[in-house]
Amino acid sequence: MIRPIALHGHTRSVTRVKFNREGDLLFSSAKDSSPTVWNAQTGERLGTYEGHNGAIWDIDVNFTSTLVATAGADQCAKLWDLKNGQCLATLPHDTPVRVVAFSHGDSMLLTVTDTSFGATPAIHIFNLPGTTPDVIRDARTEYRPMFSHKVPEKITFAHWGPTNETVYFSSEDGTIVILDIQKGKEIVFASPHKTEIKRFSVDKDFTTVLTASLDQTGKLLCARTLKTLKTYETDKPVNDSAIMPSMYPIIMLGGGQDAQSVTNSSQRANKFETRFFHKIFFEELGSVSGHFGPVNSIDVSPDGKAWASGGEDGFVKLYHFDEEFHKNAAKLSQV
Repeated sequence: MIRPIALHGHTRSVTRVKFNREGDLLFSSAKDSSPTVWNAQTGERLGTYEGHNGAIWDIDVNFTSTLVATAGADQCAKLWDLKNGQCLATLPHDTPVRVVAFSHGDSMLLTVTDTSFGATPAIHIFNLPGTTPDVIRDARTEYRPMFSHKVPEKITFAHWGPTNETVYFSSEDGTIVILDIQKGKEIVFASPHKTEIKRFSVDKDFTTVLTASLDQTGKLLCARTLKTLKTYETDKPVNDSAIMPSMYPIIMLGGGQDAQSVTNSSQRANKFETRFFHKIFFEELGSVSGHFGPVNSIDVSPDGKAWASGGEDGFVKLYHFDEEFHKNAAKLSQV
């Protein structure tokens, strides 16, 4: 792989990196209240979405790459015009918003609220008045959730299921759940980890789920039953995961120890790496270091040609896989 393009547009820790469906744009959120969009080929900073007061915990882009959604510590989610950066709508909440995600078809928005101020953690789903910036801008809508589901443990991440009928969510107690929105019931429950699941990713076909946990492992789960299929062991907390497109049997785990633990750690633990594993045989294939702090988020472009990481150091690193990587990865598929 070629050396990364270092994208320095944030003044505080990066919380999320996310490619759009076409893979030509990269979005990042951070604790500095300035969500940013980048050219995913050149690394050029194209603009920011200004309007939050406080940290931004999550960012998402819709299917047609016209809308951006952000989750803020200022107790609101916001919808933005991707092209001109205009704030189209603000969705108020009672506590900080940790997760935001467009539904399939972009007709709904999922949010997750925090445990702050004594509130109970919850998943909320909002109906959107339209799927284009013009419609949302002109809509006179008072945004109230059409569905909410409260749970006792802090929710760390959530992701729409293969249809808009279910939602996957993970908690700080190491559990992961499939929630049936129509019935309002948790229909599948699993405890693959002993400690907090920081985030998880789902493959394009919704056949497997890949978790990232503070117990220093990532686990590949069956997306239907949540049964553990594979375990990928590391020597440090794992903060995020990514599954390569189906053409390559490769998964990625990113993380690292926090500053309080680094001084008492081994030299390798001080290298804040993204590690590559064979998806089926769960052997480590290699690692890439480049951040001066834990890796908080990773994502792979839908076409498998690039990947990005966001770190506690405030940097976004953009990588483009070279011909040698694709050649070696193709060999893995033949095994």
